[in-house]
Amino acid sequence: MAIEAYDSLSIWRCPSLGGPVPFSHCRKTNNNLPCQSIVACWSNQIDLQAFLSENYTHEELQQALGVPKKSRIETILEALDKSKQK
Repeated sequence: MAIEAYDSLSIWRCPSLGGPVPFSHCRKTNNNLPCQSIVACWSNQIDLQAFLSENYTHEELQQALGVPKKSRIETILEALDKSKQK
């Protein structure tokens, strides 16, 4: 299966961006690796396990999906702390 096979599909709401996004964004938003939320967002719409295993190495998937993503609140609080330090 080509890596671009599902690029034309879209989800109605991205948990990170808050609006509709195409699959192409989700598969490369994380330094050209899949978004950490790709499983939650797309597993009901496509055969995501097959897509991921055919297009990414185990190490790439560990890098992309293995590290817990910061919540919006954590990101906002970090930005506030940085601005206070300046």
